[in-house]
Amino acid sequence: MTAEELVGINKKEVLRAKIESIRLPDVMDKEFATVRPDDRLGDVLAKMTELDLHEIPVSQDGKRMAGLVSYGTVIRRKNLSIDAKVSTIAITPPAVSPDTAITEAAEVLLREGYRQLPIVDNGRIEGVLSRGHILSMLNNIPELRDVPVESIMSPEVRTAKGKDRVVDAVTVMRDLDIRILPVVDDMERIMGIVGFKDVASYNWREKKRQTVGEVVGDSYPADVLVESAMIEDPAIIAPGTTVGKAAEIMLKRNISSLPIAEERELRGIVTRYDLVELVASFRRRDMMYMQITGLEKGDRFEMDQMERVITQSMQKIARIIDPLMFSLHVGKYHNEGVGLSTL
Repeated sequence: MTAEELVGINKKEVLRAKIESIRLPDVMDKEFATVRPDDRLGDVLAKMTELDLHEIPVSQDGKRMAGLVSYGTVIRRKNLSIDAKVSTIAITPPAVSPDTAITEAAEVLLREGYRQLPIVDNGRIEGVLSRGHILSMLNNIPELRDVPVESIMSPEVRTAKGKDRVVDAVTVMRDLDIRILPVVDDMERIMGIVGFKDVASYNWREKKRQTVGEVVGDSYPADVLVESAMIEDPAIIAPGTTVGKAAEIMLKRNISSLPIAEERELRGIVTRYDLVELVASFRRRDMMYMQITGLEKGDRFEMDQMERVITQSMQKIARIIDPLMFSLHVGKYHNEGVGLSTL
């Protein structure tokens, strides 16, 4: 749901001003961990795991910004040696200063796929902003706090079964760019949840690990089942739960997703991404017209995935030029013939 749909165009401006009155220095961490450019990658990954970080700033002196190590970037280079120096894999994050509007910072977190974002002023790291910090401010904005989760949840949820193989569940998560899968029984009632973090921490192998792919648990025995790695009896919320309450549960339990269910029958899922996206939707921006045709009513899940990928891609293009229109027609493949997709 967009900001306009949530409160209307007129109220959106008033609410934006209220949200953006919360400044980044008011919510960000001013004490934070860093790593040095010559640190060993294996040691850095261990530190990030210990501190539950997905991103960590690189700095020679703990003050001046020299780059960023992102778990998302590292995991895509799974054959990289864990003995590599941080300087060889550090990236340059988007420039976000203490004066950046919190709605824009929220958008950067989503666009880049970051969980933590360094806030930098004239090359000096002033603090680190996380998705959790965005969630923590929601209870200060009644108009957002009291929104029912049904308004922003994803109603179409990909799930796994307990007897599914872990390797297949991981493939689904990678293909859909998601980090968790609810686990359901044969009656489609939720019985657990499995995520990348749960799988990566499972000690599948005994051999000495030499590459990033081995450190993060990139391969698994074929006979390992989801029920062996899932978290049983996960936190579940009812459809009438408010955004503020969902954010409170996520922060208290340090989790990123909450299945929404009635009598354990899955209705949808809400994630930290969804809550941060709600804040980011109030950012002032020029509108782009998006049109996707060729899908059917039953393709809602695919539509949501397409819109998310397109929006993220257009936001990156917007750094160079403001896109005005995106049109996509989808054709489906059939046994009796081949459909065409045009752009």
